[in-house]
Amino acid sequence: MLSCCYLQAQPLTSNRLDSLWNDPVLEARIANGIETHRKGDFTLVLSDKQGKPLRNATVEIQQIGHDFQFGANIFMLNGFRTEADNRHYEETFRSLFNTACVPFYWKTLEPEQGKLRFAANSSSIYRRPPPDVVVDFCKANGLMLKGHTLVWDHPTHGVPDWLPADTTEVKRLIAKRIQEIAARYGGQIKTWDVVNEVLKGHPDIPMPREYALFAFREAQKAFPADTRLFINEVTPESWQNYRKEYSPYYLLIESLKAKGARIGGIGLQFHFFNEQLHEDVANGKAMIPGDLLRVLDLYGQFGVPLHVSEITIPTLPYNEVGLQRQATLTRNFYRLWFSHPAVGAIIWWNVADGTAVAGEDKWNGGLVNNDFSPKPAYTALNDLINKEWKTSLTAQQKDTDLIRFRGFYGEYVVRIRQGKKVTEQRVQFLKNKSTEVKINL
Repeated sequence: MLSCCYLQAQPLTSNRLDSLWNDPVLEARIANGIETHRKGDFTLVLSDKQGKPLRNATVEIQQIGHDFQFGANIFMLNGFRTEADNRHYEETFRSLFNTACVPFYWKTLEPEQGKLRFAANSSSIYRRPPPDVVVDFCKANGLMLKGHTLVWDHPTHGVPDWLPADTTEVKRLIAKRIQEIAARYGGQIKTWDVVNEVLKGHPDIPMPREYALFAFREAQKAFPADTRLFINEVTPESWQNYRKEYSPYYLLIESLKAKGARIGGIGLQFHFFNEQLHEDVANGKAMIPGDLLRVLDLYGQFGVPLHVSEITIPTLPYNEVGLQRQATLTRNFYRLWFSHPAVGAIIWWNVADGTAVAGEDKWNGGLVNNDFSPKPAYTALNDLINKEWKTSLTAQQKDTDLIRFRGFYGEYVVRIRQGKKVTEQRVQFLKNKSTEVKINL
């Protein structure tokens, strides 16, 4: 670790980093991208019960939800020692996110062969709530779901201890696992990470040849046709090993697609699990905006949604400098990702400090402290998601039945005031859907 004196001497961000992100050309691209790809021109048509245009009304239009997916893993649902902390976690999650990444790791979903932890009364495992509990919570709170992950060859987190050495038998078990999950959740969860971190690989684990391809083929058979099947890859393969069309991840995706994998989305992890990488980022030497954009441009060529799928931006050093640095980086990265037309979701990883897997808590990559008090990064993200990127306006309805406005795609509450009478309706303006909504009072 770096010494305290060295850490305290560091500036919030380097002049080089500031100059990169304050570049007028970059700022214009980000601003134009957000305006072009995240907003639309909408029309409200208001009429009375007889179908006549509404007159003399005040119309308040307030956005309450995003079409774009802002998410995090929800691994700590009901995972704290006290009910008060569990409620704090739920409130924090709902305050920012409309998408939850649900744990389906084989090792903890089936710790004993044949005994699946689907149901609410399943045995308790840290950071691995039973999927039924998560699905019910998300449905009750209007959260979109993403299943993570069907197949991962990681010895500590991915495969069960009882996995046999015979790869033919492993292949049969993979197929069985996918079929069981699809049968129970295929109608409720429409986005899945089919395979995870293939390029990192663990050659000592007895996975069958071309297991990634096999997993996609099995998922394609087992899940409904409207399911979006993702491939997900780790940092640095997802962002740093850039070789244009000869980048390892790009070649892997091309190969799988050529052999019949229906890859419906691409996950790009964004963990800074390396102190030198974090310092390089803070000093404008790594993960610079131009490099991030060219990666998004490259993988955007596949024509499927890109998910910035797992984000850990550390709080280093763990003092005011590090807290403000985390907030600055978070705001910069989110604005760039949100501006790019190929990005369909941005998924933070651990919401609160102290809730990561063993060895990762040292990065303090949460948006809130372990007592749920907000860190500056939370405030920065809340300002973007709930203020800067939400539309709110008031219009006076006098001479026409039409109200036209430009706003962010998402769900809106429309309140119509006529004297003392107030009518409230929810409407949706979604990307690639109708931009006109009719309200008959």
